[in-house]
Amino acid sequence: MGETAYIMLSKGDNMVKDLLPLVSRPTRYLGGEVNTSRKAIKQAKLRFALVFPDAYEIGMSHLGMQILYGLLNAQEGIVCERAFSPWFDMESLLRSRGIPLGTLESGTPLRAFDVIGFSLQYELCYTNVLNILSLAQIPLLARERGADMPLIIGGGPCAFNPEPLADFFDAFCLGDGEEVLLEVTALIQQWKEGGGDKEALLKEMASIEGVYIPSLFRVSYLPDGTIEGINPLVAHYQGVRKRIVADLNDCYYPLAPVVPFMKVIHDRLSVEIMRGCTRGCRFCHAGYIYRPVRERDPQALLEMIDKSMKRTGYEEISLLSLSTGDYTCISPLLQTLMRRYEKGKVAISLPSLRVGTLTRGLIEEIKRVRKTGFTLAPEAATERLQGIINKITDEKELLETTAQVFDAGWNLIKLYFMAGLPFEGEEDLRGIVSLSQRIARHGGRGKRRGNVNVSISTFVPKPHTPFQWEPQLPLAEVEERQQYLKEELRGRGLRLRWHDARMSLLEGVFARGDRRLGAVLLKAHQRGCTFDGWTEHLKWQAWEEAFAASGLDPSFYACRGREPSEKTPWGHLQCGVQDEFLEAEWARAKEGVITPDCRGGACLQCGACEKQVKMMEADASFAPPPVSSFREVVRKRPWVKKIRSQFIKVGEARFLGHLEMIDVFVRAARRAGISMQFSEGFHPLPKISFTNPLPVGMESLAEFVDLELAHYIKAREFQEQLNRELPLGLRIIHASEMALKGRPLPTVFEVDCFLISLEAIGRAFSEEEVLDRLQQTLQSKELILIQEKKKGVRNVNVLHYIERLQMVKRDTYTPSFSIQDSVPPVQDLFKADFLIEMGIKKEGGVRPAAILQLILELTSEETDLLRVVKMESLPPLS
Repeated sequence: MGETAYIMLSKGDNMVKDLLPLVSRPTRYLGGEVNTSRKAIKQAKLRFALVFPDAYEIGMSHLGMQILYGLLNAQEGIVCERAFSPWFDMESLLRSRGIPLGTLESGTPLRAFDVIGFSLQYELCYTNVLNILSLAQIPLLARERGADMPLIIGGGPCAFNPEPLADFFDAFCLGDGEEVLLEVTALIQQWKEGGGDKEALLKEMASIEGVYIPSLFRVSYLPDGTIEGINPLVAHYQGVRKRIVADLNDCYYPLAPVVPFMKVIHDRLSVEIMRGCTRGCRFCHAGYIYRPVRERDPQALLEMIDKSMKRTGYEEISLLSLSTGDYTCISPLLQTLMRRYEKGKVAISLPSLRVGTLTRGLIEEIKRVRKTGFTLAPEAATERLQGIINKITDEKELLETTAQVFDAGWNLIKLYFMAGLPFEGEEDLRGIVSLSQRIARHGGRGKRRGNVNVSISTFVPKPHTPFQWEPQLPLAEVEERQQYLKEELRGRGLRLRWHDARMSLLEGVFARGDRRLGAVLLKAHQRGCTFDGWTEHLKWQAWEEAFAASGLDPSFYACRGREPSEKTPWGHLQCGVQDEFLEAEWARAKEGVITPDCRGGACLQCGACEKQVKMMEADASFAPPPVSSFREVVRKRPWVKKIRSQFIKVGEARFLGHLEMIDVFVRAARRAGISMQFSEGFHPLPKISFTNPLPVGMESLAEFVDLELAHYIKAREFQEQLNRELPLGLRIIHASEMALKGRPLPTVFEVDCFLISLEAIGRAFSEEEVLDRLQQTLQSKELILIQEKKKGVRNVNVLHYIERLQMVKRDTYTPSFSIQDSVPPVQDLFKADFLIEMGIKKEGGVRPAAILQLILELTSEETDLLRVVKMESLPPLS
């Protein structure tokens, strides 16, 4: 294939791509990101769809998704592709056109895959699971799916009590996916080759440690609604124990994670430095199900990060774990990373931290490039309640830490607290208010007051924790406590955020729910419930109707206390921590007795450590390399040169927005090893500028970008190196060195020239009709476009800004201006026989599609479907 063919439009018969002009944030559905798998699905022995039941920007922020995607595609014969919950506008289009939901990579319908694996991170995504199956035209109930349908598998933290989803899933994987998933896929491949029925496959899957087959258990209930028994239907299958990766240094990790085009929630390189936590916070689900602690070797981490940065081009590295400040080598690791990446202006960020682990040294290291955010999570503000939840926060230390943060130049810090914790009283709520106000009031020493964002979540009892028997506060009581905090947590420097109490109630219902809740989920889905974890999309009335229609009371599941003698829906699923230990911890909580972290003392016999799997800590002797000599680190004024590049933006790249384009070019430059010049200050940014932003969906053969460089590189080498890293549809066609000072790019050009095609709008226009409309327009004195601006409505006579307006033939078209030789010819860009050529003065800020909408009287949808290509930008004639 030649260069022109490479950048052309289609990647196959993916029908969803035709809908992209009609939806918001089309990059959610674009695919083709950097480091995406290119494996041919038609040659696959096993097709695996990895699905995250939430919006793309949420799913692509999840590290587990990246790990499993890379792991599966690293296996010969397996093709893994991704899918996410489509947003409301895309869902409406899929349903109205009868298009089944497919994957990003190839557009293959989900129902054509052998396995669909759902990542279950949050209970309020359960209706999204059903919605995805519905959009994929797959029967929702497992019993209605035969061997010709995909196996539906779930994993993630919610798999430790998946009973509300039992009717919809064939299997669940408990524990570390890297450990169990390859055994599952190998067995399914073997079953496919040998044939057989689905029931036989499921029974064989049950023999794999960590695999739970809900159809192989029958649940019976007592008259009061509690569980009588969970009875296995197969001998020797009494329960399921989670799978554990014994040594993180020996397991797969993606060194070339997919780099999204759009801004996702966590838009950075995420690196898991350790897994598990033994602090023993009694409310923390993750703290118990991910035991024991396993740390990665710091030298291995440095090698992983180095390779990943070269493959991604990220400008920020996040060191992830449940308690990053507890990583044995956190200080020397951070020092080493800062010395290695400071010159390239790569920042380091840490997730929420325990008070006491954020030291002055860590603060000083992080600020060397960019002040990424700090979040401290006391959870409770009084010593009494801290003893109950087993999370002690020294108030003096907290005030000292926040003062150090403000003194170091930060003007904002985030605090996490919980409301509704067991045995919480009024004094505990007053403690949250008092502590937050003092932090905001004191700020730093001799400095202005600090700004404090206070986030209040509602306590939700979770399975496999000491509080699994505790009641959750009723809805009205939660709202009452939230109202108190809203009224009291006011004042300069304070900002309060809280969770919708109704969402927390639903979370509590499904966190400790049983199989009967499947009927509620089904009815909620039928009533249009989806994206329940998004406050603005929660359909509370529909949920109330679903519970009533199912004859179930949400308070029975969420707000009812239990006794340890009561059978739980998750009693046959083992996370490793024994119930006896949890019960003992519950008793200690009632007394406010602290349980120490076993990392610093004797084993607590919780049950998480096995003979084969022990706590693993990094080598504490690891130290950063010595600081370079003074002569080597003296700052010299860097060589600075600006390169101006003309590039084309065609095909699916037209759906990249302006901010996304900036990220694409900057990260491509980083991957190419091109040293950029940065702005000064606390938030250094690359010195890059573009011509005026293109509307999303418009293509161009004449875009320009200026990039200031810190080291010399020939313009031709710059072009070649950057082109190797740019995604499909973006190509630099000319690059030249420029004077550092000169006219800014947006002011260089005066007129933009466009070609417009009607080929995709779905309505046939004859050449005669279009020509007549164009001539009428040119003979008119005015053509009024109504523009809605922030300051009000503006009427614009667009004829003042039209320089050229004519119809041209595609096959015989010759541009009236010179264009680069490497630009693809018009005949390769368009399918329509005739096109509309339009020249518009930039000063008017008028879009060609809006003008043509007036001329041809197009609908909004037809206007969105117009194919518009900017052919050239012309400088002033004088």
